[in-house]
Parts: sequence; structure tokens; C-alpha cells
Amino acid sequence: MSEYGASDLLGELATLATALAETVAPSALLDGTRSVTAVALMYFAAAACSVAVVDDDAEELIYVAASGAGADSVADVRLPIGRGIAGWVAQSGQPIAVSDLSGDTRFARDIAESTSYVPTALLVVPIEADDRLLGVLSVLDRDETRPGAAGDLQAAAQFADLAAAAIQATTAFADAGRVLLQALAEAAGSDAPLSAVLAAVPRTTHREHELHEFAAVLAEFYRSGANERGLGLRLLRDVLAFVNRDGGGRTSTNR
Repeated sequence: MSEYGASDLLGELATLATALAETVAPSALLDGTRSVTAVALMYFAAAACSVAVVDDDAEELIYVAASGAGADSVADVRLPIGRGIAGWVAQSGQPIAVSDLSGDTRFARDIAESTSYVPTALLVVPIEADDRLLGVLSVLDRDETRPGAAGDLQAAAQFADLAAAAIQATTAFADAGRVLLQALAEAAGSDAPLSAVLAAVPRTTHREHELHEFAAVLAEFYRSGANERGLGLRLLRDVLAFVNRDGGGRTSTNR
């Protein structure tokens, strides 16, 4: 490919993979956080429930899912971290329940008004995984008189754990193509042993470390013969079939 080589093409594909991740991601992943808000809405007998994720680069919360009043207006709303009740929770990492927002100076009324629903009470908990803040879960105007309402902060934390799993799954899918293609791009542009090339590619998370190792295996199969690639594909399919069949009995060791 003359000056525009395989590594350049793979580099562009890595960027494209990230941009298209939301479009091609399985619907179960995209609907994960929305399912959490829908169930939480019923559990808390609330007017609305939403999930916002952290945009570290912009230092903002981005609302990605909502159910109930004003849900259609919440999508993609951005809130600076530190602003509003949700922003305060994102900044402090502390859950909070406010029964009367009219006297709370932290409440971002203008943001609420932009969604066509202004709550009078709010419960917000952080969404965390591996000691890292992923976002916040907000419950608006829950029924505080129902049985068990005294334990709502603890219950909301459980819903936040479910949201964290959905966010991590979506993020892993979005990152997978980018990380794998970047690693393969480095390998395509170098004559060094593949293991040395991949070891030199920066890895910022444990997940990316695992994806780089996976990329190394894929690249080795790519360089091997057709019979070896076919065998590897069959083995991978067998492993996936076993994992999916045994899925109900697995527990996470990463939390």
C-alpha cells in the first residue's frame, strides 16, 4: 500500500470502530441502563428515574437512560460535575436523599425545567465499579410513605450495581474494536516480534490489557495457515458455547 500502509488503515478503522460502537452494539447492551431505570421506577413508586454516565474528558455527566416523567427530554442532557444534586454526588461519591428541593441550593432547577419535569424530592446514588465512578442513578419523587422506604438508599445502591454492569458491558463492547485494531495496527507496521509490539502499546485498564492479549492471539492465528485458523475458530466457538451454557452459575471475580 505505498505510503498509506496497513497500519494507517487499521488505525483509521480503530477510530471508526469506536464511533460506530453504539450503532452496532447488541440491543441488550444498549437497553441495559434503560431496563434498570424502568424497574427502579416501579420499585420506588417514583415519578421518574434516570442514569447518567461520567464523561471524564468534559468533566460532565451525560444522561443516557430515563423512565417516567420527562424521560424523552432527558436523553443526552449534560450536567457539569459538581453542579446540581447529581453533580454533587458525582463529585463527592456520596449518596443523598433530599425530601424538599425548594430549600436546597445545590438543586439545578434550570436543568430540571429543560426536561419538562421539575421534581420536589430527589434520591441520587453513585454508580461505581472497581473503585471508579461510572455515573449516578437518580430517583425523582419516590413514594416515601410506602413500606420499606426507609431503606431506599440501600436499595438504590443495588440498582446502581445493576447499572454499573450494564455500563461496563457497553463500554467493553465499544472499546473492544478500538483496542484490538490499535494493537493489530502496531503489529502490522512493525517487523518486531508480535509480543514485543503489543507489550509497547499503552494499556490504561485491566480490560485493555486482556484485550491486547486477545489481539495477540488473533494476530497469530491471522499469520497461520487456513487449517490452523479454522481449528482456532472452532475451539473459540466451543468455549463460547460452554460459557453461555454455564452462564447462570458464574460469578464475577473482578468486583
